[in-house]
Amino acid sequence: MIVALTGMDGNATVSDLAEDLAMLRVAAGSRVLLVSPNPGAYDPQLYDDLVIDASHRDADAALARAAVIVALVRPAEIEQGRHADFLSRLRRAQELNPCARVLVTVAHGSKPLTPHQTGCLLVFVAQIPGARLADTLELDQRGTYHSHHSELELDCRKTAYVLCAPEVRHLYSEVFRGQRT
Repeated sequence: MIVALTGMDGNATVSDLAEDLAMLRVAAGSRVLLVSPNPGAYDPQLYDDLVIDASHRDADAALARAAVIVALVRPAEIEQGRHADFLSRLRRAQELNPCARVLVTVAHGSKPLTPHQTGCLLVFVAQIPGARLADTLELDQRGTYHSHHSELELDCRKTAYVLCAPEVRHLYSEVFRGQRT
């Protein structure tokens, strides 16, 4: 399966999230290739899954091939109306690949989203046919993920060795829903 992660240009969080999802997929037993924004030659048939950082505009071909497109947004970018190009990229990818599932995930600080930000995000998602809001990833000052999923984790999972934050594992389950995990 091909999973392409994208965001607005200059969003380094996309690369981190791609690495985390690829790492979880490897831990689940899949042969995974993590593809950077500027990949060299590779044979996709050697892998069960490709996780592609498609955050740069020249990666639109990856969006058109993906089974799942994860669109990472920040509320301020949407709220300030700087998302038109990003929205166009996602719509173009859907035109080329109408079977792709589009999951929008939100990265924001520790303060809850304001009602206005929530409204802007819901309007953004509604403009992408068939897309759905998958999750919100709260980032602290160090770029570490936190969210309500942390509170819902079983106590044994909180102390056990885990590869990623609970919210990334939750997004992983959404991305690879129906796949062998």
